[in-house]
Amino acid sequence: MTGIRLLSTDFDGTLITHGSDGRCGASLAAVLAAFKSSRGLWAINTGRSLEHAIEGIEKFHSPVTPDFVLTNEREIYRRSAGGDWHDHGTWNNICHERHRALFEKSAPILAAIEELALSSQDARIVYEGETPAGIVTVNEEAMDRMVDRIQKHGARHPEFHFQRNTIYLRFCHRDYHKGAALGELCRLEGIDRDSVFAAGDHYNDISMLDGTYAAMTACPSNAIREVKDVVVRSQGYVAGLTGGDGIAEAIEYFQKKRPRRREAVA
Repeated sequence: MTGIRLLSTDFDGTLITHGSDGRCGASLAAVLAAFKSSRGLWAINTGRSLEHAIEGIEKFHSPVTPDFVLTNEREIYRRSAGGDWHDHGTWNNICHERHRALFEKSAPILAAIEELALSSQDARIVYEGETPAGIVTVNEEAMDRMVDRIQKHGARHPEFHFQRNTIYLRFCHRDYHKGAALGELCRLEGIDRDSVFAAGDHYNDISMLDGTYAAMTACPSNAIREVKDVVVRSQGYVAGLTGGDGIAEAIEYFQKKRPRRREAVA
């Protein structure tokens, strides 16, 4: 195992736990500062939009700033020397065009899903312009029911898919997810998967935790069962601590500061 060159970390539920004050904890702050001092690269790989991600990063008050932000589970932005965020390569333009074409072709599916949400008291549609972009439900049980129904409609179009995190769901092209965006970032930066650490806690993180794009995978103890199972299968690390403390624990493990890997999934 080579050393870590790139950290790819989810944000909500992974670096910060739901209901927290949104600030970076002391143990994670120390690990991130030491990692960056060794010239490591850090990408926040999130379902948030760029604007929302920047707000979260500012509130997070980490001692170091991420080098990249991967947003909406598919876009790649690089931080300039002046602190601004810019498209990294041509990926975002291609991504936007493929999604525009997908939503145009799958308009009947989107209309059917829109009708489902409008007829439900537990769900609402989120729009980008006039196009349905996703769904928010009142709780995770309602989202479970909605996912079952969306999958039946989506089966009519092989490229139509979605990304889910707790009560939030975003429609997307099947080829675009956190794992694919991480893979493209690694291609642009010339980083091999053996040097990549990835961590997440929910369904939309699974694509970067199965070992395809990162050889070192991890999740905090508050991750859902499905994520823990994927991390174990990819010979990763299931932390004993929650949120950022768990991620600090996992990074230290892969840096050989921990004596052994936790095998059991609580």
